[in-house]
Amino acid sequence: MKQKLFVMAFLSILSIMVSAQNVQISGTVSSSEDGLGMPGVTVEVKGTTIGQVSDRDGRYEISVPSNAEILIFRFVGYLSQEIPIDGRSTIDVILEPDVYNVDEVVVIGYGTQRKREVTGSIAQVRGEEIAHRATPSFDVQLAGSAAGVQVTTQNGVLGERPRFRIRGIGSITSGTYPLVVVDGIPIFTGNGDGYADANTLGDINPADIESLEILKDGSATAIYGSRAANGVVLITTKKGRKGKAKIEYNTYMGVASPVRLFDLLHTDDFIIINNEKRANSGMSDIAFGTDYDTDWQGAVLRSNAFQQDHNLSVSGADDETSYYLSLGYTSQEGVTLPNDMSRFTARTNIERKANEWLTLGANIGVTQTQYNGLNTGTNSLSGNIFSAIRQLPNTPIYDENDPSGYNFDDTNPNLVGRWDNASTIGDNIPNIVYVLNNNVYRTKNLRTLGNAFALVDFLPYLNYKLQLSVDNSITEGLLYWNPNHGDGFSTNGRLHNNHSNSTRWNVQHIISFNKTFGSDHNVAAVLVNEYQYQKRNGFWASGTDLSNEFFNQNLIDDSYTNHNSGGYLNENGFISYAARLNYNFRDKYFIQASLRRDAISALPEANRYGLFPGVSMGWNISEESFMDFLSVLSDFKIRGSYAQVGNVSIGDYPYLGLYESAPYGPYNGLAFSQAGNDQLLWETSKKINVGFDASFMEGRYRFTFDYYVNDQDGLILAAPTPASMGIPGNSITQNIGRIKNWGYEFSGDAVVISKRDLKVSVNANLTLAQNEVLSLVSGQDILDEYVVTREGESMRSLYGYDYWGSNPANGNPVYIMADGRYVQIDIDTWNELSFDPADPSAPGSPDVISSSDRQILGVSIPTYFGAVNLKAEYKGFDFGTLLRFSGGNHIMNVTRSQLNGQNFVNNSTEILGRWQSVDEPGDGWTPRLSFQADPITNLTGYTNGRFLEKADFLKIQNITLGYTLPKSLVSRIGVNGLRVYVQAQDFFMFTKYTGIDPEMENAGVDNNGTPRQRVFTFGLSLSL
Repeated sequence: MKQKLFVMAFLSILSIMVSAQNVQISGTVSSSEDGLGMPGVTVEVKGTTIGQVSDRDGRYEISVPSNAEILIFRFVGYLSQEIPIDGRSTIDVILEPDVYNVDEVVVIGYGTQRKREVTGSIAQVRGEEIAHRATPSFDVQLAGSAAGVQVTTQNGVLGERPRFRIRGIGSITSGTYPLVVVDGIPIFTGNGDGYADANTLGDINPADIESLEILKDGSATAIYGSRAANGVVLITTKKGRKGKAKIEYNTYMGVASPVRLFDLLHTDDFIIINNEKRANSGMSDIAFGTDYDTDWQGAVLRSNAFQQDHNLSVSGADDETSYYLSLGYTSQEGVTLPNDMSRFTARTNIERKANEWLTLGANIGVTQTQYNGLNTGTNSLSGNIFSAIRQLPNTPIYDENDPSGYNFDDTNPNLVGRWDNASTIGDNIPNIVYVLNNNVYRTKNLRTLGNAFALVDFLPYLNYKLQLSVDNSITEGLLYWNPNHGDGFSTNGRLHNNHSNSTRWNVQHIISFNKTFGSDHNVAAVLVNEYQYQKRNGFWASGTDLSNEFFNQNLIDDSYTNHNSGGYLNENGFISYAARLNYNFRDKYFIQASLRRDAISALPEANRYGLFPGVSMGWNISEESFMDFLSVLSDFKIRGSYAQVGNVSIGDYPYLGLYESAPYGPYNGLAFSQAGNDQLLWETSKKINVGFDASFMEGRYRFTFDYYVNDQDGLILAAPTPASMGIPGNSITQNIGRIKNWGYEFSGDAVVISKRDLKVSVNANLTLAQNEVLSLVSGQDILDEYVVTREGESMRSLYGYDYWGSNPANGNPVYIMADGRYVQIDIDTWNELSFDPADPSAPGSPDVISSSDRQILGVSIPTYFGAVNLKAEYKGFDFGTLLRFSGGNHIMNVTRSQLNGQNFVNNSTEILGRWQSVDEPGDGWTPRLSFQADPITNLTGYTNGRFLEKADFLKIQNITLGYTLPKSLVSRIGVNGLRVYVQAQDFFMFTKYTGIDPEMENAGVDNNGTPRQRVFTFGLSLSL
């Protein structure tokens, strides 16, 4: 009994002693921005592993040793604070936002790095900056986000992939799209395999994105070797953060409308103009009837296209497990009939610390998307814009007397009805509204992006990661042409089905080392072994002469007469070994070197292996003692890099001699389809970058500058061969071409006002870019319809005949030749005559316009572009606006040329400025009208200085006004946060360009594109 009493007494005394050695400290952590408690703040005892996390209201309680001296408070995006305990039991802390967190971690190839240590050129975009914008894919939202990055939406069709360039165009004939990596998975990019345009990046829900890192220079991209010539985009999806489970719901709803419409003739002017065309050609009137003034353009475009987005997520973490689960639904109507898209997404990101040395995890995203598209052919009779802007305004869309209910021509039912006019419409155009309402172009895609990984910590500074990943897309396509009118009329209907399967497997072994020696020497190293295999296969079938238009959803047995089918299969892969070494001394001197060895199946065995080195250095001058006098300077790091990377977007096995099926009469046979070249290599890009990063006044002001040179060599071009050799296409591919891109990039951020209730910040970027073609096959030009690629000039320069104006004496068009001659073309005889600007009425002598008289009229690639982003917060209100600009390039406005057409179609109001007589010379620019005289008045098929325009613009790209309800109010109903907002996208544009939008161009040509969309949305963000 005495022993028991003794033990109990001893334990009691021991308990009292232990308690006496620990102190309970509690308090609240709040934000200086709104004064509200901050959940998830890490509270640690300095020098120990003891720590806690603040609760949803910012409260914390921690037991600390009695000899503890300092508590450290940390939260991402805020300045960490070290607070002396000084015997206190209650410590309240206010955290300040970290304006420029140089210790912030950024994602790099196969790892992460502190921003302070980065010596390459990397741009970071936070997910919350783009998550609430109403676009079909996240890449559209990157426009204006970073210097050197140019993202252009070229029309308003949902599903079409935007143009994405990082530091210029990296090739002449091969791929120019950057490599995109999601959670370590190199994914497929491009367009889907169905019949409606389906940008594969639209399969990624923007709401799931935590951050995007855009790797621009050689040292940042070299670790990706043969795939890095066009830059790399690293996407990190969201993970759970420590603390109580967080439930978030984000939604927006809105309407979209075309940003601008073509200014077309109404009925009265249409009749005058078209009859004048005929009269000037000695022909009778053709246009009659004023009962209708139909807006055909408005009939094919939606002015209130409904769009909505819903995202629900649950996330959280404890010491062992981190999780993020999300569901998303997006539905958007496009601004053109019948275009729309819908997307369902589900994502699960889980990490589990199995024990002290092993962490397991998986990231899985599944997406089901469907796009309904249309014929957008720039010269297609059923192309939505090509057809709509040519329709005759004095004719109706519908005709109740026609069995179809639509206005079809009585004589030729495949053409839109002429109504009171003396002839059918020119160009053999159908009733476009019927075509769009009845034809079907559809793509449905089921995509899985997933990886599983195991992370083994051998030592605190040494670990090994094994990652297995897959990108799989299963796509179904449907095309249906109605037999009654339009594209399917001649074949009594057409139906196509296709099915494709694209799978990419990727395996990565990554060993990472990160250790500090003697507090001064910081060393990090990465070793990578990567395997990749991909397979793409598919088949299609079609039928025409449909038994009934009822069978329009799939190929059905015995519902069609003519059968056809086909398929494809291709495979490729690579094996890679890579290493990177980083060293810095006292965060003052930095060096990074990497080397990658790739072996690629798409190249001949002798040339299959390649080495891709990269090196960069940095010097943080602000850490030197001789800079101490400059107290306003927080950081100033100069850096430089060099690397050699490759471009393997060159097709499948271009080095092989290939054959293909070639039926001969009733027999199946083979034919030579590609001449091989066993010396072929990937295209190479040598990248040089020098720049600096500077911050002032503890990061309140930041500035970044970069100068870059990208020398692309060994570009694959088609070298001509004699026809007698019988080589397909009379050419063979060789590594011949060379181009150079160079430029200057400027980025700046400033916190203009930072107070408790008011914060105003601005960031801006500017890029000045140039490019030059250095080498082509035997120095020969590469000619396209409107542009030329020529040695010594910018790529795809606009090439054609310059224009002087209309001859005031007779209305003839006058062109300026490359040698300075002036030549007019007689509208009546189509003869080419000399012209004297000083004496317009003088009869000209015979002259000749030849192809050698063409000249370069302008560059098609912008020479400057950038953006300014303004943000303001006042109490619960927030305001943001993005201004984006671009220019220095020109556009051949083919749409404008065609809207001045001389056929029996509608025209733009510009044609009203035509020359009518010596006393009525018009605008001096538009020639005299003459029926079907387009080849001479508009020089169809050539760049014409008459329709060449500057592409400079300034856009108010985005405006957002939001309000976050007070936490003291919403917490009463169990809500942690609630924000409502309104937003306008593509709000307004300042430009002298007369077309719809100067970004609606392809290789410098604007040709009947669908107008881009302006979107107004209302949304809310709710967190529990």
